[in-house]
Amino acid sequence: MVVSKLPNPWAGQPGFWAAVNRFFYPIAGPAAVGIGRPEEPYVAPVDPTCPLCGALMADHVIERGVGTTATRLHCPPAAV
Repeated sequence: MVVSKLPNPWAGQPGFWAAVNRFFYPIAGPAAVGIGRPEEPYVAPVDPTCPLCGALMADHVIERGVGTTATRLHCPPAAV
């Protein structure tokens, strides 16, 4: 079993869940967030294509839903 040597942020905090976190923090450690290395910023593609039909997204009609209505993607008619 690996025990963390990091300072416990739950030390001295009142409450039941603080006591639970104070117990588990040395075992589990802090939350694992990210991929563990610096990440390049996302670069959007110049001409994105549809994952369904492969046509350019600029040729599609996106019907945005309101409230509980779903958003719909209308693909262009297929060129024959």
